[in-house]
Parts: sequence; C-alpha cells; structure tokens
Amino acid sequence: MNKREIILETNNFQPGFSGNFIFDQKAKKFLNKIEIDLDELCAKFLLEEFDDLRPVKFYGQFPALNYLIENIREFKFEGAHPGASKDPRKENSRVLGQTICRYFVEKTFGTGFMANIGTLLGRKLPPEFAHISVDRIQEGDTPDFLFIDNNNAPCLAEAKGRRTAVPFSDNKFDTWRKQFEKIEVKINGSPTEVKGYITELAIANEDNKMSNSIFYVEDPKLEGKEYNDGNLDQLIKLAHYERILARTYLNFVGNSLLSNEKLSQSKNYGVRVFKVAGIEALRNHEIVPLYEFLPNRFFLKNAIFIGISFAVLKNLLHIARGNQIGLYESVKYINFNSVFFQFIDGFTVCNSNLLEYVERREI
Repeated sequence: MNKREIILETNNFQPGFSGNFIFDQKAKKFLNKIEIDLDELCAKFLLEEFDDLRPVKFYGQFPALNYLIENIREFKFEGAHPGASKDPRKENSRVLGQTICRYFVEKTFGTGFMANIGTLLGRKLPPEFAHISVDRIQEGDTPDFLFIDNNNAPCLAEAKGRRTAVPFSDNKFDTWRKQFEKIEVKINGSPTEVKGYITELAIANEDNKMSNSIFYVEDPKLEGKEYNDGNLDQLIKLAHYERILARTYLNFVGNSLLSNEKLSQSKNYGVRVFKVAGIEALRNHEIVPLYEFLPNRFFLKNAIFIGISFAVLKNLLHIARGNQIGLYESVKYINFNSVFFQFIDGFTVCNSNLLEYVERREI
C-alpha cells in the first residue's frame, strides 16, 4: 500500500480522550506521527471534489499528490509544489488541508458524516429540526465543519492548509481560535456545549526545507449546556448527504432532504444499478453511480467508479419524499487492497473492473 508519514503535534486536549489514529489507547498517549494511506486520501478527495460534469477517470486527478517526492516515507513535495504558481498553490493547500481534516475526523472518531457550517448558518430547517439552529453571533470567518464524535458530542472543525508552519503559540493560530466564537449551536434556543478542533497541515517541500509535513491539532472547548438531543446527529447526516448528492444527477434527492418541500410519493425514478462482482465477500452488493453514463461506454482502462449504496439511496429517497427520518442502512467501512473503498456513509470509490452492470431500476 502507498503510505506516507506526517509529523503530529497536539495541544490542549482534555483528559480522558478516547479517539484513535492520533492516540495510542494502550499507552494512553498521543502519537508523534500519523500514517496516511494515499489511495484512501485520493478516494476522499474524489468524493469531496466530485462534479458529475467532470467525471474522474483515475486517482491521479488529485493534482496535489502528483508532486509528492517518490520513494520516501515523508509527506513531502518536489520544488515549491503542489501547484505551479501562487493561486494554484493556495488552492492546493486549501484542498489538502480540508481533505486531511476529513481523514482525521473519520479515522479518529469513526464518523464520516460532516456538515458544512456554511449550509446551516441561519437556515430555516424542517419541523423535525426546528428546535435546532446554527447561528452567527459575530462577523468574520467561521469554522468549516460540524460533526458528532464517538462520545455523541457535537464538534466543530476548522481546517487549514499552509506552506509554512504556524505553531500553537503563533498569533495567527490565535485568530483561528477566535473563529469558534463567531457561531453558536442552539438546542431549543439555548447554546449547547460544543468541542472544537483546529487542524493545520503545514506542507513540506524542497523549497521551504521542512523535513516533513506537520499536522497540528488543537482541542478548544466551547461552553454551553451539555448536549443531549439526538436530532442534531440526524441533521448532520442529512446535511452531509445533501452536500454530496447536490453535485450529481441525484440532486433532486439531496436538495429535498432538508427542504420543507418534499418529492412526490407516487413518482418513481430510474437509476442504473451495478453489483460488486470482483470481491467475493461483497458479491452482489449493489451500487448506484453518482453520474449518468451509458454502461458500455464507462468501463475504460483504470476508470474509477464513484457511487452510493443502492440500499442507502433508497432510504434517502424515502426521507426526501417526506417519510420518517432515521432510516439509515448500516454500512461497514471497507478498504479492499486500496482499489475498493466503501465508507460508512455508503459512498464507494473503486476500480470499475470490480463491478458488473445489472439493470436500470425504478425506485
């Protein structure tokens, strides 16, 4: 497997931390480095940056990783890369920082469900979520993401990607801390206690002479009443699916999940269904692509398939039609030889040769 190591620096974590990935549960101490699976990182990137108007064909379309120095263990780039000039470098740093942040949350807390704060700020939510609000209380930049951790606690995350390291003691880091003061998560009108994670990926390359990239993680805590309302978890899950499906031909499902206007109960929708034929343990597991295409034109050499579990999509359509919320198919995380990734939200990124076309099906 294609793996790289990144230096880890942590700060301000509370006693009793129970996450993984950055923490040795046996020794009860934080690690000094983390290991990144580049193939899985690429799979996460392809989902995050997905646009069915530009269907991806291979993992190399994560542009930043094309410039990693070969045959070393460090997460370090050639020259001044990633990016050939100022604007591409800034964008690559942002995308790398956000993708690594999502990777960190999923590996540390076991959740792949993250809502973009910007889509929830001041939003009028459906009746079942009317007692929840995410409010801006100050002007300025806000954290990027909202998620629920492995202890059922709501958390905010702010993701940074930079070419120079900003240590915890730097004034710049202090301005990032203040972003958490810009918003409140409220339950029944009262602020709820929220944990906050600031993640910074300081990107090493040959020009800045850093020996390796550094991943900084800090755990500030926001005051409020102890969280005890399970509906926030459901809201985050639906916002997560909305964000990804909204960029696909299935946007009519995604955009109806948190809308007061629901899809018809009587109208059926046609989707193309594939099954996993190349992995015995997953044989006949059914997946729907996130883009429309003619099956006989899709299977190109090294083509990458991006899709969603058919069972999960059916449940989401059930909700988009205005039915009961909370019907989520239980999905197991799978990494099969770094060529088939199934994430716990039901999204799949894999080599298309592992699949067989079944039929066009009405749901």
